[in-house]
Amino acid sequence: MIDQIERHPSDIAQSAVKYLKSVKLSEKTRRLYEDVLGLFVDSLLYDPSAVIETDNGEYLLKENWDAYYGDAISNFLDWWLPRKWMGSDTIPARAPGVLRKWVKWCFENDYFGKERYEDLLDSLPKGKSAEVKRLQKAGELLYSLHSPNPGAWMTGDPDKVVSIDRVKKHSEHAEGYMRVIRFEKDSAYLKNEEGKERGPVMLSRDLVKLLKIGDVINVTIGRFGKSWKVMESGNVYAEGTIY
Repeated sequence: MIDQIERHPSDIAQSAVKYLKSVKLSEKTRRLYEDVLGLFVDSLLYDPSAVIETDNGEYLLKENWDAYYGDAISNFLDWWLPRKWMGSDTIPARAPGVLRKWVKWCFENDYFGKERYEDLLDSLPKGKSAEVKRLQKAGELLYSLHSPNPGAWMTGDPDKVVSIDRVKKHSEHAEGYMRVIRFEKDSAYLKNEEGKERGPVMLSRDLVKLLKIGDVINVTIGRFGKSWKVMESGNVYAEGTIY
């Protein structure tokens, strides 16, 4: 991964390479740090104005630290990484701590001034790792609502996974990003981006304990009688991340 990072002319990428070479880490931890910093650089490539195209068609990051504030890190942790990363949960959970140490090193090595440093740190509050873990766990519990036996996918027997819509027909459905606006026992009321409210949506006691008012969940829900049930799901996002 470090070879891929150092291809970029940006001082962000170069600072990542120098930082990784300066710290003493176990082989396993070093791989994790390289993955986190490499993925952060990758997240910045999605802005066409931030890249240059090489003769062989490769896109490289050209923008430096002076083009970014804390929202670049917030976007990476809260939106980009949950949508793009498909590997171990360790990367999202450890990413805030890795980024905090790197940002501190960059400040101490004069990559940016105090004002930018403080803004970057504001995007990495002390409880950020715990918040990432909360959202990850909520996403897992949300998935379990419509896949009673999710482990069957891992054992190669997907036929044992019974989706709710294969058991009973729904009278109405809705899908997309929906904000949690209130709870009612083990259910929630959701509001979509157009402001339409639906509920109660049946969840579970453990999921309700994890979710917060304002969280946004990516779901397909179906109406079965007076209640709605989760038929498909994606990630869970903190308030203000999606809309």
